[in-house]
Amino acid sequence: MAKSTTSVVILGSEYKIACPPEESEAVKKAALYLDEKLKEIKEASNLDTNKVAIITALNITNEYLKDSLKKQKINLDANEVVKLTSEVRDHIKSISLLED
Repeated sequence: MAKSTTSVVILGSEYKIACPPEESEAVKKAALYLDEKLKEIKEASNLDTNKVAIITALNITNEYLKDSLKKQKINLDANEVVKLTSEVRDHIKSISLLED
């Protein structure tokens, strides 16, 4: 897997990120998202850049974990539906056998 360098700008500073060429666009989108979130926190507070970075990282992590838990719940719910569907089919088969 070849690595290349992707340039991004975050809070006015340029960073060169090593990543595979096929991930370049994703890295740029992630940097843009991070830059927007950092600016939101920075504009809404009088905090120094380090604290802004920590709070932003915490907020993004919290968003990620909420989404992850929500997806897990959806997957669990889907698994329950599959299980119940299977049980209903089994009951229908057993009723059909009794009627024959």
